[in-house]
Amino acid sequence: MLSAIIIDDEQAALRTLELLLNSYCPNVSVVAKGHSVAEGLELVNKHNPDIVFLDIEMPQANGFELLEQLPDLDFEVIFITAYNQFAVKAFKYSAIDYILKPIDIEELVKAVEKVTEIRKTKISPRERYKALFQNIEQILPQKLVVPNEGNYKYVDLNAVLKLETHKNQYTFTMVGGTTFTCSTGNLDVENNLLKKGFISTEKGVLVNLNKVEKIDKKGDGTIILEGDYHVALSPTNREKIISHLEKIVQAGKNV
Repeated sequence: MLSAIIIDDEQAALRTLELLLNSYCPNVSVVAKGHSVAEGLELVNKHNPDIVFLDIEMPQANGFELLEQLPDLDFEVIFITAYNQFAVKAFKYSAIDYILKPIDIEELVKAVEKVTEIRKTKISPRERYKALFQNIEQILPQKLVVPNEGNYKYVDLNAVLKLETHKNQYTFTMVGGTTFTCSTGNLDVENNLLKKGFISTEKGVLVNLNKVEKIDKKGDGTIILEGDYHVALSPTNREKIISHLEKIVQAGKNV
């Protein structure tokens, strides 16, 4: 019998998967369910499962961050994902299994059978995840989960021009000029974006490098984004930012 934990922020998805496992995978026993990375960490350490069914995108932290916090990982992971072409390549390359939402029963059964065979080898799964960690950031679509009006909103970072922070709020300016504001909560969105192609132009302001169309070095200096959107540069780090942007252009990157 394989002990399993399900971690998914969507209650309906979590319950559906549990019912499918009970009905079609008799060798799997669901010992616990969690709705976040924090809960998942606690449950994994408590139950030491054989399998973790892990949603990729969850509020505050994603499934990969959970695995990165478990250096002595000794269980198999079956990712639950709404992604398709991007995720498939990454998971296959790393010999890691996944199930696309909505869950297909046949795929679920095959994934469990694969885990059963892998567990017989007694090979630590940790090595298989290293390649995934090294490549997944570039393969998966750029998305961010933020609190929004009592729920959570998935933000496509490719459509973000600028982010501004003020006290306890984030304001996103999107392609086309629309904006929306959300509470910062305990999210560290700024550091997250700095790892995903954004640059700080002044305190509390980040712009998407992929949306930079021109650098105006005259006058007080501005960055011109897609749609002729102008962003001023802080006098204290203007030269540093301009130099950084020019190096990117010279390197042939799409900024």
